[in-house]
Amino acid sequence: MAGEIIYGANAVREALQQPERINRILVAKESRVPACKALVDTAKQHKVLVDFVPQAKLNTLTGTREHQGIMAQISPLEYTELDALIAGCGPEATILVLDRVQHPKNLGMIIRSAVGAGVAGIVLASRGGALLDESVVRASAGTVLRVPIAACPNLSQALKKLRGADFWIYGLDAGGKCNAFTLSWPQRVVLVAGNESEGMRPGVQKNCDEIVSIPLANELDSLNVAVATSIVLFQIR
Repeated sequence: MAGEIIYGANAVREALQQPERINRILVAKESRVPACKALVDTAKQHKVLVDFVPQAKLNTLTGTREHQGIMAQISPLEYTELDALIAGCGPEATILVLDRVQHPKNLGMIIRSAVGAGVAGIVLASRGGALLDESVVRASAGTVLRVPIAACPNLSQALKKLRGADFWIYGLDAGGKCNAFTLSWPQRVVLVAGNESEGMRPGVQKNCDEIVSIPLANELDSLNVAVATSIVLFQIR
């Protein structure tokens, strides 16, 4: 399940025509190839993750020294269209939406819990967060293959579409006024969880019907996003 690796300036430039397919770009710290800087700038405009690594690492990953100082890893898994994901939902369904969860391990752990909690599907932000790659597959213990996952460039529009399909939208945030344990959850639920450090973006939060939180003891202010999301998903179930 390792991601497909492509390398060389032309190949990476071509891949950036569809940035949502790129998990990350690796650039050699020692690179002096002029095209690399332009590609890095383009990648950042599209919020594609860029890592700067020793050239020796690129040599190992690509199996060649002819990589021109740049490579990209493309997701090996196909994403589901949001319309198809919605069409596959029954009258009682939970969909998880993740707004730019950054760390592949967190994403993999969340996916594993979501599968265990019986979610009907997962929606990811196609830019600015972790996407499906080998590390996510490993962290999810392979359960990523058991649930339809959509990657959407505009989560606000995706939430509006889900609301139009009779889903109620609940954002998860430590500052939420609604207790996740006492809420009477409706039959069709969308749970939105945000970035590890910044939470949900304002535009995404604005599209939530309610903001829920987990009551914590001992003056603890928050939980890891994977832990918090898992708790609430099982509470919904």
